[in-house]
Amino acid sequence: MNATSIILDTEFTGLHQDTTLISLALYKDESAWFYAEFNDFDASQLSPWVEQHVIRLLEFSSSTEYLSQDGQRWKIKGNRMVVKQAMAEWLSSFSLVEIWADVLAYDWVLFCELFGGAFGIPENVFYAPFDLATVFRMKGLIVPESRYERDVKRFDYAGITPDHKHHHALEDARAEKICLDKLLGNGFDKELQ
Repeated sequence: MNATSIILDTEFTGLHQDTTLISLALYKDESAWFYAEFNDFDASQLSPWVEQHVIRLLEFSSSTEYLSQDGQRWKIKGNRMVVKQAMAEWLSSFSLVEIWADVLAYDWVLFCELFGGAFGIPENVFYAPFDLATVFRMKGLIVPESRYERDVKRFDYAGITPDHKHHHALEDARAEKICLDKLLGNGFDKELQ
C-alpha cells in the first residue's frame, strides 16, 4: 500500500512546553488540504513576535466556529475537539498517510496531543513523521555553522514570491511541499515505496 505524503505545519503560542495551537495545516497538493484556526489557544502566552507574525495573518477574525468544504479543501475555525474531529474525518479519505513537517519537533507533538497522544492518532497515519529540515541537511543545503547562518529560506527555495504569507500554516505547508518535491523529485511518493 502506498502512503500519501502530507505536509503538516502549525503555528502556536510559543517555544515552550505548555504552548497551545493557534493554527494547523495539512497539505497534500492544491486539490487536497486542511486548514484550521483554533479559538481556544492561550492568548496570555502570546509574545509581541507571535502577535506580529502569526496572529495578524489569521483568516477568521471572530472566535465563532466555522467550517467550509470544497471537495478535499477544508477550512475550519473551532476549539481543539471540533478541529480534531474534522481533521480525523479529512484524514480518513486517505488509505495510509505519512506526515512530513519542517523542523517537526513541536508540530508532531501538538498534532499527536490533539488525539490524546501518539497512540490516539488515526489508524491510517503512519506512526513516525519525517523531517524536511533533515532532507535539506542531507542535501548539504543546511550546514550547522552557527544558529541560522547556513539555513535555507523555504519560500525562496520554493520560488514563491514575497507576497505569500510566511507564518501562515497553510502557506508554509504549501511552500514546504514545493521544497520537498524539489529536493526529492516530483512524484517522490512513488520512489519511496
